[in-house]
Amino acid sequence: MDDILKLAKNYSKECHLNLLPCGDNNILENIHFLYDENWENQGASYPYEILTYLFDSYYVLPQRPDLAALFCWQAINHSYYVQQLSDNSVGFCLDTKGVEFVRGAILANWNNKYKAILEPFLERLPDKTFHYVASYMLKGYAMEKNGIAEKYRASSYKSLKGKISLLSEILDNAYGKSYCQISNPTLIGNTVDLGISDANKGKSRAITHSFGIKLRALMLGEEAEITFCDAQGTKKKYKFTDEERLSFVLFGILYASRCNNFHGNVAARMNSINANRDTFRMYTDMFLTEYIILAIHMNSQGELSDMALNEVGKNVNLML
Repeated sequence: MDDILKLAKNYSKECHLNLLPCGDNNILENIHFLYDENWENQGASYPYEILTYLFDSYYVLPQRPDLAALFCWQAINHSYYVQQLSDNSVGFCLDTKGVEFVRGAILANWNNKYKAILEPFLERLPDKTFHYVASYMLKGYAMEKNGIAEKYRASSYKSLKGKISLLSEILDNAYGKSYCQISNPTLIGNTVDLGISDANKGKSRAITHSFGIKLRALMLGEEAEITFCDAQGTKKKYKFTDEERLSFVLFGILYASRCNNFHGNVAARMNSINANRDTFRMYTDMFLTEYIILAIHMNSQGELSDMALNEVGKNVNLML
């Protein structure tokens, strides 16, 4: 009987914690909390709902940064929900529209203010984060090209291609084309078998790794040279706009992870048999990135002072 079955048959929190790939540091001992001294002024209002979600984030740290990120996203969700309610042009509140509102709020003061605060967090996101995006994009592309129904693909695959059109060109001409040469997705019952042979698993990992490296460079605003999968070995350079960079982070990484975990599309990340220290590091850093994005959005809406925002920005030093 494996550890998952043992725990399911006779659950104890102690045994559960022993299975988790935790780090050694307690982030709560060093974090600069999202807090504004102005909230203490007599008659001042404070973001009650947001703080309640953050309490849950703190409660599960440091052992479950994946859950902390989920709760932090709930706080972001409430922040953009309030913004949508105050906008008379919005007829119905939607998550995707709300995320676009967050992106717009950041872009509106990007060069003058928020770029200097957010970029250090983006620069420290671990490689595993980009391999995660590369993986679901490649699998989604192979499924699409082989006629597998859309419901079996990560919803973020379609969403991210729609937000960043040049990704379709990169997949068509380079990484997606290469991946399709070693895969043959088929539906077996309700499960997709990618059809990658043992002999090609190394190539699969190499393609995913290389694509992840290019995605990281693009997200950081760098120019990335892509080699096409053709006889001529055509090379072409690509670069994300600032809007595409933020779309990649908000929709491609954070919202994609939230949707996968929240909707039960995958095993709970830290409980997965594939979870390791890198998983712990990735979700800790994703939580800290969400935390600063929440602070930035609150600042853009006049809910958090510049001084309080700068304090939260110091948490970049906690990224693993």
